[in-house]
Amino acid sequence: MSEISKQLETDIKSSLGNVYGVDKVEEMFGNVLKIVAKARLNRPAALEDEDIIRDSSWYKDEIMYTFYADQFGVEDENTANTFKDLIEMLPYLKDLGVTTVYILPFMDSPMGDAGFDVLDPQNVRTDLGGTNEFKEFMVEMKKHGLKIQADLVLNHFSDQHKWFKEILNGNVDKLDYFLFREELPKYREIHDSKGTIIEYDEDGVKTRRRMIFTDVGENTHYRKINICGKDYYFYHTFYPFQLDINWKNPEVLYYVLETIAYWNNFGIDIFRLDAIPFLIKEKGTNAENLPETHDIVKILSSFNQAIGPRSILHAEACERPKDIIHYFGKERTFNIGSDKILTRTDEVQVAYNFPYMPAIWASLITGSNEYFWNTYEEIPTIPDSASWAQFLRVHDELTLEMVDDTAIKKIICKELAPKGDRFKDLGVSGRMANFLDNNSEKICLAFAILLSLPGIPVIYYGDEIGAQNNLEYGKKAAQKRKEVLKEINENLDSYDSRDINRGPILKDHFYNSMRDGETLGNVIYKTVKNLIRVRKETPALRRGKLSKIPSDKKEIFSYLIISNDQQLIVINNLTENKLKTSLTLPNNLVETLSKKIDMINLINGTKTNVCLRYGKLDIDIEPCQTLWLS
Repeated sequence: MSEISKQLETDIKSSLGNVYGVDKVEEMFGNVLKIVAKARLNRPAALEDEDIIRDSSWYKDEIMYTFYADQFGVEDENTANTFKDLIEMLPYLKDLGVTTVYILPFMDSPMGDAGFDVLDPQNVRTDLGGTNEFKEFMVEMKKHGLKIQADLVLNHFSDQHKWFKEILNGNVDKLDYFLFREELPKYREIHDSKGTIIEYDEDGVKTRRRMIFTDVGENTHYRKINICGKDYYFYHTFYPFQLDINWKNPEVLYYVLETIAYWNNFGIDIFRLDAIPFLIKEKGTNAENLPETHDIVKILSSFNQAIGPRSILHAEACERPKDIIHYFGKERTFNIGSDKILTRTDEVQVAYNFPYMPAIWASLITGSNEYFWNTYEEIPTIPDSASWAQFLRVHDELTLEMVDDTAIKKIICKELAPKGDRFKDLGVSGRMANFLDNNSEKICLAFAILLSLPGIPVIYYGDEIGAQNNLEYGKKAAQKRKEVLKEINENLDSYDSRDINRGPILKDHFYNSMRDGETLGNVIYKTVKNLIRVRKETPALRRGKLSKIPSDKKEIFSYLIISNDQQLIVINNLTENKLKTSLTLPNNLVETLSKKIDMINLINGTKTNVCLRYGKLDIDIEPCQTLWLS
């Protein structure tokens, strides 16, 4: 049996007691220790060295790049990639300057939901080349100095998972691995500003749950399955073929811990926890962000630090700021051996900053900084060791799910939906370039904002070369999903508008964009590559804190980035007009500046003349220009 630090032991036992009962703590902790011991026994020596050598907060310096393994840099649009093919894209990523690749779900899956319907979480899809090709890819990726993020889909498994197949074959002992009822509770459908809500009468208790996908059969969260002549109703938060697993069953916990150990020893650097707000469901609750869900995340986090502290956890929690903040948890200090002390949060170390995405888009569309600053005021302060992941587009929709500002919702739906497509009542699908009318100056401005914000910037594959909406892929994906739904006799809409911002992009398109030229792809790529270079060279951009610099014009989006030894003034012109602006600087910065000064624009290395009068900085700025002034 393997020992772990007293701090981690205390935290694991506390959370086990909260979820499973204090009477089960010692037995369950003993089983967790056995999984820890096995993981440590199988840990490669190189990873053990990295556990000790790697900087405690290394993730704060990362620049992340997201893609689908089968679609990123294909030879032709009818031939999907395997991991062996992906090796040829590594020089491109190295040249761009990103440091971590987030490969969207590559575990074994029937592919009903782009890989988020996992069949076997400890195996690589055969169509991607299987585990052997993935190993080869990992070796080459490390040679190029890249790290990797992978998904842990924790809320549900595919109905093709071995547990459910055993149930279908009559093994009712496996029923408790999923959430099920023997009778469908009475329910009614409610519509409000937050979307579609289903209210259930669960044994006399009123339970309201939001419906993520509003076109799933009868609009309930339950799928009826007949097993050995008896009907059972299985709970699903998302598609009917994605069945929610029962986290109150200790065997489910052990299985997930073994999965984390498997991939941690493979060398995964960041685990993205998919859809974690929904893990625990209780009667009378909305089944989101419950205290026991946080306890589950704490167990996973402590376990991950115990077996491989070089890696961290990243939350995908599309919630309001006041709810997202709790997924960081509290900072703690613990010993990982060789007298090395780590200070990290006790839940996740990174979380997507969902509120910023629609706020930035609303500001870009309207040319007004007020939408960002209104949202900024709502974002709580996070622990020092934690980090936001900042993004403008991802594989999903531009979500409006948790946006309370009706003005932002109206702006985005009115202006962007015609350039892409609505995604149910939850947001808008489409590519960055389409949203910005293929205007290279606007696109480069958007990237400059993204790469100047504190936190980990996340770039979605193809956006850096002006990739377009792929309507044809949307149709093909719908046909694939239709086949999956047909197999389970579910009559519902198979079209998912998010697929238009997915799909294959040719390898030649990426490499041609690297070369000198004046195409849309050339211009954006060259700009993004340079912005990444400057960010890497500028400590304040990677680890600084943001504070507002008031401007006399709402069209000017300006802020101060402050780190221990550097202050950086960022000025963004949100319009296509040349503007003269006056910025109100904080007193401590005014005292360090003379009246007439030359500042260096780090983006191009040129001197920028500014005038300081009565605490105000006067400056001229070109259309869609960004200045990073030092």
